[in-house]
Amino acid sequence: TYNVTVLSVRDDCESETSAVVETSSPCVPTNVKGSLDCVSNSAWVTWDPSQGAHSYSVVANGVGGHTSNCTSASSPCEVPDLNCGTLYTFYVTAVNRHCNSSNSTTFELQTPCALTSISAVTQCNSDTILVEWDMTEDTPVFVVTAEGHDQSYISCNSSSHSCELQDAKCGMQYSVIVSTSSDKCSSLRSPTKKIKTPCVPSNVTVVPTCEEHGATVTWRHSPVAKSYMLSATGSDGHVASCITLVNNCTLTHLHCGQAYTLNVTAKGDNCSSPCEPSGLSVDLDCETNSAILSW
Repeated sequence: TYNVTVLSVRDDCESETSAVVETSSPCVPTNVKGSLDCVSNSAWVTWDPSQGAHSYSVVANGVGGHTSNCTSASSPCEVPDLNCGTLYTFYVTAVNRHCNSSNSTTFELQTPCALTSISAVTQCNSDTILVEWDMTEDTPVFVVTAEGHDQSYISCNSSSHSCELQDAKCGMQYSVIVSTSSDKCSSLRSPTKKIKTPCVPSNVTVVPTCEEHGATVTWRHSPVAKSYMLSATGSDGHVASCITLVNNCTLTHLHCGQAYTLNVTAKGDNCSSPCEPSGLSVDLDCETNSAILSW
């Protein structure tokens, strides 16, 4: 800090001094550091306080010419609107009402690119979900995470454009995201993709409808199933079937005295339930107006 006064001089004569004006030149900011906030595509920059500074200016110069900046009365400062996939050089300058300091030492941050979209497909007849996305440059590893509606998690890693999630539960709605794994940024995520995995129908019951020579079949509802297909094959080769959006269906005109094998399949977004129940059979006895279900 300096105290400045001014006087005028002519030959051997001097005026009285002016009032004292205090001034200072701010010191260069030190210990400058930064970290990425990948959710908001910004960077947080910190530094130690500089003597004589009233405020600070932070500048980010990107490869390719893009720049961004912020000002703050103290550390930290958020540099907004960074481009993805760009290497930025950052520095901090201390400012007061009289002048600016020299630029601080610089540091660099590399911003990964956001994934614009992903696809997720239930692998039929298995407990896997195939997730695919578009590749981005300079991203060595992708992490795929799926959260079920019961807050359970499954995940996988990949260095390519796809990954297969294992041990997916049936009857579950999963929210799937893909994030980039990077030393510079680990929170960059794709949009969420929701997918449902249907369960094998259970608790199958049969009630005969003898007036129609048929039977009404019911089963436990699967919360993620969009439709069901019921088929019945008689021992004489007769086949009856129906498709329904609810958890019951009535088969008519079945042949008397024939044992029928039943299959109930749940349909989801992309495929059927992982496996069909086996060994279900119903034996209609028209004389006694009854049916025997076995499995």
